[in-house]
Amino acid sequence: MADKHKRNLVPFARMISLKSMVHLSGQFTIFPFYHVVSNKHLPHIRHLYRYRKVYEFEDDLEEILRLFHPISLAEYLDDSNRKTGKPKMVLSFDDGLAECYQIIAPILKKKGVPALFFLNNNFIDNRGLFYRYKASILVDRIRSDCKALENAAEYLVIPEEQVVKALQLVRYHQQPLLDALAPVVETDFEQYMKDSPVYMNSGQVKELIDWGFEIGGHSADHADFASLDQNEMISEVRHSVEDLQQRFGIKYRYFSFPFTSHGVTESVIDTLLNEHIAGALLGTAGLKKTRKPGFIQRIPMEGMALQAKDVLKAEYFYYLMKVPLGRNRLRY
Repeated sequence: MADKHKRNLVPFARMISLKSMVHLSGQFTIFPFYHVVSNKHLPHIRHLYRYRKVYEFEDDLEEILRLFHPISLAEYLDDSNRKTGKPKMVLSFDDGLAECYQIIAPILKKKGVPALFFLNNNFIDNRGLFYRYKASILVDRIRSDCKALENAAEYLVIPEEQVVKALQLVRYHQQPLLDALAPVVETDFEQYMKDSPVYMNSGQVKELIDWGFEIGGHSADHADFASLDQNEMISEVRHSVEDLQQRFGIKYRYFSFPFTSHGVTESVIDTLLNEHIAGALLGTAGLKKTRKPGFIQRIPMEGMALQAKDVLKAEYFYYLMKVPLGRNRLRY
């Protein structure tokens, strides 16, 4: 619903300069994030969201860098006075996809832009596949083959016109259904990843670190935190960041919540930060204040299929609209 509201605000937001809104809001650091950049047809993502082509991503960077100075998350956390100088940006990417190494990192290196890549531990080296990516692959298969659609409808015991919607509604705890349906429509997820690796391998992750980029945890297998109890949430974060420390020799502990931080309680956030299980926790709620320096909300750049400048203007405009209502900050 928030994305719809923000999209509707774009025509109004365009009438105000982004620089003016930054200074009026007092929000001098933004945290934009993406997942993937590619010119190719990616069946595992195509039916989930619209991703940027290479030239679109490069245009995004040019727009953002006109106003915001890029810094690493470590620099942000060490900065005691973030309102001085040029507004800042901490850029990140979720899911650890192969394009992060193949396409995104070379562009960022060329432009001198630091970034943070969040990885699902169980998917590094293509040892597993996010269940929503499985659903997208199946949708792609079904939409391109009438027989596959017929077989899927028969297996699921639903009308053919409901198959795609049913797959899109599959949730984390229901993912075995996707594995069972795959052979019915002649799809092999393991072969898919062999033919076109979805994720980075360990060697590529190490190279990113050697190039100066940061990495962080994103849970073992992209769990839906809203379905976990508090102990499970804490355990997921602890395992994810400690595993990356052991595998790649990093000292910091960064974690981005899969999907969203909505549903993660204040007591869990406090435990994770106060007990140093994580040095920083990142959500996806857009431009928002939080009451804890280590609890950060990021701006999704792909969802609204708008140019970066319009996405940021809509975020700032929406933020300013909520200030009088006190709804520009999270409760904790």
